[in-house]
Amino acid sequence: MFLESIRVIETAPCLANKERFKVTARASVNLTEMLPYLNAILEKPNYQESSNSLRFLNGINEITIQENKIGIVRVANLTQAYELLDWVKDLVNDAYESRSEITPNNESRKQPGVLQVYNALPKLNCKKCGEQSCMAFAAKLSKFEAEPDACPLLGEPEYSGLRKKLAEVL
Repeated sequence: MFLESIRVIETAPCLANKERFKVTARASVNLTEMLPYLNAILEKPNYQESSNSLRFLNGINEITIQENKIGIVRVANLTQAYELLDWVKDLVNDAYESRSEITPNNESRKQPGVLQVYNALPKLNCKKCGEQSCMAFAAKLSKFEAEPDACPLLGEPEYSGLRKKLAEVL
C-alpha cells in the first residue's frame, strides 16, 4: 500500500455556502509522484506540474492534492469528509497498484481565457469574492490564482447552471 493514512488537520467554513465547510488533511506520504497518474485517469483534472498540484471535482466537492496536503471544499459534514478522504486514499492506492498500465500525463490543462471564465460568472460585481468586479475575479480564476468557491453566489441553487458551466471551463 502506497498511501497508509490521511488525517484531518483543519476544518473551516466554506466561503461559497455557509452550510458547508472545507477540510484540509495531511497524507502519510508525499503524493507528488502520483499526480501524473491521477491526471491521466481523472475526468477533467487541473494538473499544474510547476506547483505539484492537482485539482478535480467529485460531484460538487472540489478536491486539491498538493504534495502531502489534501483540501476538499463544499463538504456537508465530517462523515462526508472522511468518506471523501477514504475515496481519495483508495484512488491513489489503486492508481499506484495500476501504474504500470497507466501512461502518466504531465500536461497541464490549457489556461482558460478570462472572457470564457467571466461568461460563467453571475456578473453582479457584488465583491463578495474579495475582488472589485467579476472580471477581476475571472482573471484570477483563469490563472488558477483563485478558487470558484470564493464566489458565494455560485453556491446558491439559482446559479447551479453557471457553477456547472464554470467547472467545464476550468
